[in-house]
Amino acid sequence: MIRTRTSRRRLAAAVVAVLAATGTGLTTPATATGAPAATPSAAPAATAAPAVVPYPTGRVHLVGAGTTGFMTWTVDDRGPHAVWTRHSDGRRHEPWPGDDLVTVARASDVAVRVTRDEYVTLRDMTTDQDVLSFSSRVAGRDGRYAGAVGRTVLVKVPNASGGHDVHLISRGDGGGLANRTVTGLPKDARDPLVRQGTSDTALLTYFTGTGEGERRHWATVDLASAALTRTALLPGDPNAQPVLALSAKHVARLEFSARGAATAVVTERSSATAPRRIALPLGVDSVGLVGDWLTYAQSRGYEERNPSPAYAVTARHLGNGTTRKLMDDMTLSAAAPGGALAVQGGTIDGGEGLYRIVPGTGGVPAVTRVASSGLSTRVTLLGHDIPKVVDLDRTGGRFTMVWRLSRSEVEMRVKIRNTRTGEALSDNVLPLNVPEYDPHAAPYTWEGRLTWNGTPDLWTGASGGPYTWEITAKPLNGIGPELRSSGSFTVTRRPGLHDYDADGSPDVLSRDTAGRLWIGDTFPSLYGDQLDQNPGLLVGSGWQVYDRIEAAGNLGGTGVSDVVARDRSGVLWLYRGTGDAKVPLSGRTRIGGGWGTYDKLAGGSDLTGDGRPDLVAADRAGALWLHPATGNASAPFGARKRIGGGWGAYNQVTATGNIGGGTAGDLVARDRDGVLWLYLGKGDGTFAPRTRIGGGWGSYGHLVGIGDADRDGRPDLYVSSADGNYTDVALHRGTGDWKRPFRSRSTVAAYMRGDELDRNLYL
Repeated sequence: MIRTRTSRRRLAAAVVAVLAATGTGLTTPATATGAPAATPSAAPAATAAPAVVPYPTGRVHLVGAGTTGFMTWTVDDRGPHAVWTRHSDGRRHEPWPGDDLVTVARASDVAVRVTRDEYVTLRDMTTDQDVLSFSSRVAGRDGRYAGAVGRTVLVKVPNASGGHDVHLISRGDGGGLANRTVTGLPKDARDPLVRQGTSDTALLTYFTGTGEGERRHWATVDLASAALTRTALLPGDPNAQPVLALSAKHVARLEFSARGAATAVVTERSSATAPRRIALPLGVDSVGLVGDWLTYAQSRGYEERNPSPAYAVTARHLGNGTTRKLMDDMTLSAAAPGGALAVQGGTIDGGEGLYRIVPGTGGVPAVTRVASSGLSTRVTLLGHDIPKVVDLDRTGGRFTMVWRLSRSEVEMRVKIRNTRTGEALSDNVLPLNVPEYDPHAAPYTWEGRLTWNGTPDLWTGASGGPYTWEITAKPLNGIGPELRSSGSFTVTRRPGLHDYDADGSPDVLSRDTAGRLWIGDTFPSLYGDQLDQNPGLLVGSGWQVYDRIEAAGNLGGTGVSDVVARDRSGVLWLYRGTGDAKVPLSGRTRIGGGWGTYDKLAGGSDLTGDGRPDLVAADRAGALWLHPATGNASAPFGARKRIGGGWGAYNQVTATGNIGGGTAGDLVARDRDGVLWLYLGKGDGTFAPRTRIGGGWGSYGHLVGIGDADRDGRPDLYVSSADGNYTDVALHRGTGDWKRPFRSRSTVAAYMRGDELDRNLYL
C-alpha cells in the first residue's frame, strides 16, 4: 500500500521530498469524501512469528522489506538516515552512514546508495556485500537514478525528443555491466520514476505533453525483455502524487473525484478487459495487492483524533467482493518479495510494529507480526505517580496526578472518591492540551475538592481518609476499547479552626429563628477571587434553648473543631466535632454550671502557647477571664484566671487565631461606636496593649474568626449583616501584618435553598 498524505507531527520536509523523489510512497495528501464503506467480516488475530525483533520507535518510515530484513528511515538530530534490521536476530545497522541517499530496491533485500554525483551502489543485505557499483553516466551523459527493482537499476537519460529514455543497468553474464534501453516507451516520456516492483516487473510513471496538455501515465516494464508491456493514463492533476500498487496479476491505483471520493481502479495485466472500479470507504488513501485481494486503508489512523472505520487495513476479494479486516491501523507499507506486503502499523492484540501480509490458505490474506515497537495499539496504562499518601496541607490543598498512557490522543475521565464519606468528583482530561506536549503524560491537577452533596458546580474540600481513583480513557481515533483502571490512596490533612467536617476548609454554623442549627461549608472559588459558601445542611433542631453558642476549636481531641453552648440556666455544654458533614456534632457533654455570669464568650485561639484552643469570657462587670484548655473532653477547661478589665466597652469579642504574626492567638473586640480593636496575644494568656484597626464595623451583625478561608496561610474574618440575612455575608482576608491585619471586604457567594429561614446567629 502507498499512502498519500503526511502526518502532522512526523518527518521533516526534507524526508518528504526525498521519499517522493525515490518513489517509496510518501506522497502529497489526498482528500476523500463520500464513498460508501464496506462491512468487513471478523478478522483473525495476527500471529506472531517465532522470532519477533524490535521495530524502531520515534519518527520512523518503512522504506522497503525483503525476505531477510527491512529498511526504515529514522529522523533524529542527525537528520534522516537509513537502518537495515535483520529478521533473524534483530541486528540493526546503517548500510552507508552519511548524507547520501540510501533506500532499498523494490521487493528485495538489496540496499541502494546514490551519491550526489550519481554514483550508484547496490548491496545485498543478506550477505552485506556490494553486488553492483557504477555511475549513472554510463547510460548517458546526463543519466540520473530513477529507481531500482531487485538488482536492476533504472536510469533516465534525456533524448532528442525532449523526453527521457530509460536504461536498465544490471550485472551482465560475463560479470560486467549490462546496459539495456527500454523499448515501447514514448519518446516524449519525461521524468520516469519507479513506483512499485515485483521480481520481474517495474511499475513506473512518466509525463507527456506540456502546459494544459500535460498528462501523467503509468507503465509496466518487463525486466527480462526490457520492453514496456502495459501503459495507461492517470487522470486528474498530473502533479498529484499517484497511489499505485503492483502484483503478478494486477495494477491498482486510487482515483479521487472532484468531491474527494476514493475509487480503486484495478487493471488485469494479462487481459485487455476494461479496468474494474471499486468504491472505497471515506478517507482511504492507500491501496495494495496480495494475490487476488485488494487491500486498502487510511494511513496514520494511530495518530488521528477522530474515529473512522477506514483506519483498519481491509482486504477485498477482487472476484466475489468479500471483505476481511486484517489490521487496526497502518502508517506505511511496501511490497515485499513473493507477492507479500509489509505494513508498518498495528493490531489490538499484537501492538504496533511491522506486519507481513501474504496469501494464506485458499489465498486468503494472512497476517504475521515480524517486528514489535513495544507500543500498544490499544490505549494502555504504563504507570502513574500517585503516592500512597497525599498530604494536602503540604501541597497547598492541590495535587497533580500524572498517568502515563501508551498514547495521549485520548479523552479521559477521572473520578476521585472518598470511600469513607462517599463524596466524589468526576472531571474530564484532554492530555493533548498539556502545555508542554508529552505523548504519554495525562496529568490532572486536583484542587483538593469534591462535589458538594452530589450537586454539580458546588464544591467542598476533600477531607482526610481513604480514597480511590478511577480513569476511563477513550481513544480519540476509536481504535481499540476504552482503558479502565483504578487505584487507591490516602489523604491526610490538618483540620483548621471552624472546620467541623475535617476537609481543610472552614465551616460556618448558623441558627435560624426556629432554633435549627445549620452548617454552611465554604470553599475557595474556582471561578474568581471569592469564597463560595454552600447551602446549609441541617445539624439539628432545639438550639433555641441556648443563649450563647461558640466555636471553640479542638477541645475534645477528635482532631476537628468543637462547639460549646450555654443554656439559659448558665450550664455550659460541649458538642464534639465528628469530621462528618452530615453529622458534624456528636451528643452533648455537660461541662459545668455558673457560666451565666458571662455576657461574652470567645473560643478557638491558643492564648497560652500550648497548642490547645482556650476560651475567654467577659463578665457583666467588664472583667475578662481566661479558661485554659486541658485537652480532656470530660473537663475541657482548667481553673479560670482573670486577665483584664474594662471589657464592658465592647459588644462583641472574637477569637481569631494568630492574625498578627506573633507567638500566640489573638482577639479582636468591637466597641459600641463600631471601632474594631486588636489584642495581640503574648503566649502567656495575656495581651499587648490594644491597637485600633479602624471604624465602621458596627454595620456588621456577627464577626466570626473563621480561620484560613482562602488557604493563604493567614486567618481571616467572616462577617454577617446586622439583620441576619444568610446571603449578606463577606470576608476580610488576613494580611499577616498586625498594623493592618485585614484587607477590605471581599465577596462570599452564599447559596441558599428556598426552605431555609432567616438566621439570627453566626459562629
